[in-house]
Amino acid sequence: MAGRNAFGLNTSTVAQDLPVAQKRERNRRWERSNPARRYLVSIELRDEVAALAETLVENVDPVACVLFDYADTCHTRGTLKLKPRLNPKGRKHMLAWEEVHTEAEPIQLQSRRHRSVRKTDTRIPSLKGKTAAYRLGEERHKKIKSIAEAYNLPLADVLTAFFHHSLRAYQDGKMKIRREPVVVQMQVKGWSE
Repeated sequence: MAGRNAFGLNTSTVAQDLPVAQKRERNRRWERSNPARRYLVSIELRDEVAALAETLVENVDPVACVLFDYADTCHTRGTLKLKPRLNPKGRKHMLAWEEVHTEAEPIQLQSRRHRSVRKTDTRIPSLKGKTAAYRLGEERHKKIKSIAEAYNLPLADVLTAFFHHSLRAYQDGKMKIRREPVVVQMQVKGWSE
């Protein structure tokens, strides 16, 4: 019987006979061609999409793509209608100037007492944790952009409406997510003669 003799004088170990893994240089070509774009969506919505992905034992990006595709189809059919409205916190007017050619009475400005301003008041609030990055692909991003421009809405509002619509349809049983087999092409890695 061929094999190792545990009591022999040979000091080589099994580990020495195993081939050493070759150092592989990482190639980030796919990540460069499919960048993740950040959208300002609510934390609750981000967590709902992540929870659905976890339930399906799937990555978040494919789930986000499926949710977007379903909502986009509904939008195209007319079953999902976006109803934009004015934002009450948005700008209500803008200032402009005009030249006056008549003699006007000088206007006296009241002096204001200087208040101490805390540094936290002047900072721009951080968006950390309030955004979500999805790899939806260039075509879907362009589609969101065109819909947002058509309705004069921010991209995140369109994506939020799409995700809410799709998640509600999934929870109500109107949409089912299924796995489809993908045909993988084989290629020759090497040969021997």
